[in-house]
Amino acid sequence: MSDAANETVHTGHVLEWHADQGWGVLVSRTLPEPVWAHFSVIPGVGYRELTAGQAVRFTAERADQDFFHWRAAQVLLPDTPPESGSDRGDGPGYASTLRIAYDE
Repeated sequence: MSDAANETVHTGHVLEWHADQGWGVLVSRTLPEPVWAHFSVIPGVGYRELTAGQAVRFTAERADQDFFHWRAAQVLLPDTPPESGSDRGDGPGYASTLRIAYDE
């Protein structure tokens, strides 16, 4: 379930980050509740992580994710420009491809 709030860029900070599991919790004064975030919505290559207390900007959508009612759609560090999203696929989840070539 989506909401118009996913177009708004919120300013906040990382409340907690579980590096071993690849997710954390963000908070902003502009949202009524904490926001669940996965490392895959942080622009970059490979595994990305945040640290508790770190300042972030993010977009969020209404969604039931674990016990949270908000999920981050994109997480940016304060000086990072927003991505167009064209290389992220259709959603905030992780995507990968596999190419197999056989020798003849």
